[in-house]
Amino acid sequence: MLYSEAKKKAAGILMEAGVEEAGVDAEYLLLQASGYNRSTLFMKLFEEIPDEVLQKYHELIDRRATREPLQYILGNQDFMGYMFIVTPDVLIPRFDTEVLAENAIKRAETAARDRDSFRILDLCTGSGCVATSVGLELAKNSVALGRKINIEVTGADISEAAIDVAKKNWSVNYDELTTTGLKDVLVNARFIISDLFGSVEGKFEIITANPPYIVREEIQTLSPEITEHEPHLALDGGDDGMDFYRRICMEAPRYLVSGGRLLMEFDDAEAEPVAEMMKEAGFEDIEIYRDLAGLRRVVEGVIREEK
Repeated sequence: MLYSEAKKKAAGILMEAGVEEAGVDAEYLLLQASGYNRSTLFMKLFEEIPDEVLQKYHELIDRRATREPLQYILGNQDFMGYMFIVTPDVLIPRFDTEVLAENAIKRAETAARDRDSFRILDLCTGSGCVATSVGLELAKNSVALGRKINIEVTGADISEAAIDVAKKNWSVNYDELTTTGLKDVLVNARFIISDLFGSVEGKFEIITANPPYIVREEIQTLSPEITEHEPHLALDGGDDGMDFYRRICMEAPRYLVSGGRLLMEFDDAEAEPVAEMMKEAGFEDIEIYRDLAGLRRVVEGVIREEK
């Protein structure tokens, strides 16, 4: 069987199984099975596929046909230009969450200009994608500007398994950064098991959070990739999806310096109630940012006075 024939057959199997981007996933899994990059695979399409590669490809396709997420099969996902390990213990980083990271980075870069140190807290950190991206991008910016800022990143999650994944992701991405020329990066990270602020100490300039926000009874209506494979602990936002926002808004002011900012991701339908919660908790200058689809995705607020 030719590579091209194997790929076409696999795409048909995935399509029949209800996989939305069957052709794309079939190609990614063929790359995984063969060990080739896309350019090499293109040149090999009309060659015979070795039996051992075909066997491995069949196994990967069988897994995807059960609606196991592609990212769990591949074991990684790109986010903000960094590569993150993903396992069933953590949510798969979504492109929409880059809106949270991007705005946190912008605010951090501005706020850090007149500081010698800067502290960032990422709640419900999961894979650590937001904590790692924000911390490393701020460090890279400080190096580019010739300023030495002591940056401290804390990622908190109630799941011990998620914290283990986050630690690995920080280590891999930090090591890659410091071996490519940025050896003067002054950034330290720690990842702690914590029920939101339960084990958190000190105050921070920036707090980010992508908490569980799916309405409990709606989880089973989502795609099989989510309901059957991603951790419900990271999805379940309670009866109305707002449980974690209530707790974060109430507690966050005590952990922010004067002028500190809280940024949270949410579902578009939750924009007004989350913004109102922040106002009631004493946050000012509240802004809402949209994702590329035009949906309201991230809210930001400032605490002017220490609580």
